[in-house]
Amino acid sequence: MNFKKALIVYRKELLELLRDRRTLFTTIILPVIMYPLLFMGFSAIMSRQSSILEKRGATVAFQDSLQTRNEATLAVRDSIFSGLQRLDYVSALPSPPHVEQLYKDKDVNAIVTVSDSLGNVGPAKYRIKVRYDASEEAGRLLFGKIEKSLTATAKNEVAARLTKLKLDKQLIDPFRIDPVDSSTSEKKMGSVLGMILPYIMILTLIAGAATVAADLVAGEKERRTLETLLVSSATRSEIVLGKYLSIFTVAMVNVLINLFSISFSLRFLLAQSGMGTQGLQMPVKAFLILLLALVPLASLFAAVLLSISTFSRNMKEARTYEQPIMMISMLLGMISFVPSVQINNLLALVPVVNIALLFKAVMINEFTLAQLLITVGSTLFLDVLAIWATVKLFNTEAVLFRKEDDSSLKITRANKRSFFNSFYGLVYFALALAALYYIGGKWQSKNLIYGLEQTQVFIILLPVLLVLRLLKLKPKEILRYNLPRWQEAALIPFIAIPAAIVVAILGQLVNLIFPYPPEYIAAMEKLFNQDVSLAMSFFVIAVLPGLCEETLFRGFLIRFFEGHSARNAVIISALLFALFHLDPFRFVPAFLLGLLLGYLTVRSGSIVNSMLSHMINNGLALFIVTFAGKHWLKPLLSGKDSFHWWVGVIALAVFVVAIGIFHKITAPREVKQCAE
Repeated sequence: MNFKKALIVYRKELLELLRDRRTLFTTIILPVIMYPLLFMGFSAIMSRQSSILEKRGATVAFQDSLQTRNEATLAVRDSIFSGLQRLDYVSALPSPPHVEQLYKDKDVNAIVTVSDSLGNVGPAKYRIKVRYDASEEAGRLLFGKIEKSLTATAKNEVAARLTKLKLDKQLIDPFRIDPVDSSTSEKKMGSVLGMILPYIMILTLIAGAATVAADLVAGEKERRTLETLLVSSATRSEIVLGKYLSIFTVAMVNVLINLFSISFSLRFLLAQSGMGTQGLQMPVKAFLILLLALVPLASLFAAVLLSISTFSRNMKEARTYEQPIMMISMLLGMISFVPSVQINNLLALVPVVNIALLFKAVMINEFTLAQLLITVGSTLFLDVLAIWATVKLFNTEAVLFRKEDDSSLKITRANKRSFFNSFYGLVYFALALAALYYIGGKWQSKNLIYGLEQTQVFIILLPVLLVLRLLKLKPKEILRYNLPRWQEAALIPFIAIPAAIVVAILGQLVNLIFPYPPEYIAAMEKLFNQDVSLAMSFFVIAVLPGLCEETLFRGFLIRFFEGHSARNAVIISALLFALFHLDPFRFVPAFLLGLLLGYLTVRSGSIVNSMLSHMINNGLALFIVTFAGKHWLKPLLSGKDSFHWWVGVIALAVFVVAIGIFHKITAPREVKQCAE
């Protein structure tokens, strides 16, 4: 690769972007003027609105519902009413007629009702009911005033009772609380900025990248200028690098300008409010660390959006594909608004979420170097994958110059086989995932065992068979319902059992680094400890998933992605299989298992092999949990239900030998069928 040519492409794209007045306005000019107007204007409006609400005044109806009426109770009643009358901008009305209608017509803003408790032994106890509209700011403000007045009246009543008993008033207030704030001024500001700023930065980052990404490839396809660039001396990889750097540059410039504008606006507000002089300062060091952390995220967004632009036929299609990416990023970025969620080593692996939580932690200086490195490292790893995918797409002529939408309904009706493309595969997976979450989750919450049965049959298996029936396709051919040779079937236990052990030990390693929460462990134990027979548990946990999930993923969904290649189809189906479990702790083990099951199916041309392997994998987990306490199994286990590490070494050796033999004896049936 010649980096000089890539830089030429980079300069060419930047010059074209700088000539676009819309890009200049949205990237540079708009952030500079938007935040001062928003922050200062919003602050002025809010302060004025509070003053308006304060001076607007309110009317309070006071009702007497005392059961015991004597000099003492009436004196308390009068003191409560007097306190309400002394409130600023509040009119108190004693027992007005038709009070309910007045409250309904909003002529009365609150109703205060005083009653006493009958049969109390000792001093009288009063109940004060305050009725107000908490959905309005004026109602909440009025309730705060009333509560403050009632608290003061109650304190005076307690003091009067103590005086009557000739007791010291200090008896009811034995403690004096002196709060000592140990936080720094930067941490105070960071706690405020750590909530909203990560969301704004992530939003501006992806918005800045999306502003130019669609135009760089999809736009050039529309203008028919891409061909001119392709026939130049620059290679495809150099062109991709130049365009990628252009998107990355615009995204980072947009973030820097937004951050500068926000910082300037906040400093102005602090100075205006006098908070800056009280030691409350902007966390400048935190901003510098976060800028470094945003670099890999900007790189990731640039690569993903460039891939979308390369795949799209025009800008309209690119914008359509960008919308889900932006929505998902916005939702993930909102994790910073949740006070109870803090960054840890596991969440540091989740894209976008890791940056948002790291942002919040850095702002209050409560993060570790390991969390920073894991966040940056995991995002860079995804960067490499996204850039590789972009280069792959850019070098694929069928993608770069695709003209007709091969997923249109018209083509699908004419050619049933055209149904099996990536678009329909992802749509079907999304529908199945939604059905699992909304319908399957409801079934399983009522009765776990029967809910799992219903989910496997009615959500996972039957829809697949119904679709094939509607399209008049042969299930045996599409789903690979072929009997394996006896040599293949005989090897499956020697492949599945060692693979399950290796994956289980991998899960143990993950648990050491990212410990499973107690709630998760309790949920898994609940699954394996149902009040049903062992045969029923085996049927629900092992047999049904082996039949139904394999039909869906290795039989049906894998077909949608075979147009790219058999290897890519296996990887994508394994990824969807892992996502379908809706379990971040089992994502990696489920993905590795999906890779193995996909290989067994595609290599042998029979889904029966993956079904047997899936049943053995789940059955082994049930077997370990059920018989973990037996003396003949204890030598293999470390603790309750974890394998010794040396068992994994033996299992890995057996797996390598068995998979090697399987690879040799299996004829590549799929290759022959595709050739025919």
